[in-house]
Amino acid sequence: MISLSTAFTIHGVVSVLFCLPVLGGMAAFIKVITNEELTSPDKFHMNVYSIDFAKNVMITLQCYAGTKMDGAAQKLLAQTFVAMCLMCVAVLFIHPTAPIQELIPPLLYLTIVPSTYVLAMTSGKGKAA
Repeated sequence: MISLSTAFTIHGVVSVLFCLPVLGGMAAFIKVITNEELTSPDKFHMNVYSIDFAKNVMITLQCYAGTKMDGAAQKLLAQTFVAMCLMCVAVLFIHPTAPIQELIPPLLYLTIVPSTYVLAMTSGKGKAA
């Protein structure tokens, strides 16, 4: 089984990958995030997606912090990440913005990440030694 520290590391790496498109500028990040549906973002969308990018950076930082926490704190942080993913899945179905085949990448993230945390929490392994 895996430890929560390993789950945070996996999630952190995935989170960094979500941040990488910004290296081409915020417009490039938006283009990737929106599956090229929004290629000329206005000020409103630049603001919203800049906040989304900041959220991705914060998730990365929280994953790093999670590797440094004691077992109880790790479990609590992992539970909040599972809750975040469940809420995001709900949003995808309540307010769908694309055909289901275009939702496969976010659905993969929203199932693999929380599954990793649940696996780690149920294995009984807290902080790695």
